[in-house]
Amino acid sequence: MVRTPGESKREPRVDVRKSATVINSDGAEIPATILDISSNGFRIEVDDQLRIGEFVGIRVDGDRMEAQIRWVLGKEAGGTFLARVDSSTL
Repeated sequence: MVRTPGESKREPRVDVRKSATVINSDGAEIPATILDISSNGFRIEVDDQLRIGEFVGIRVDGDRMEAQIRWVLGKEAGGTFLARVDSSTL
């Protein structure tokens, strides 16, 4: 499968740069910064190592969203939300 130039499979990302807490699969709470977000996914910066495939909770302003980590590169990770998220609320 080849992508056509200009075609993107993911929804547009919104730069949010917002403080958050990641609750990893062990229940540990890790300070984080959400860098960008869409209704389906996110990119986040954390000081602790997350694991690809790990199910996590992300808490922002008291709201918790469930997600799965899809990639990790250094201090950044990206994932998909398990339920659709309205990015305008962040």
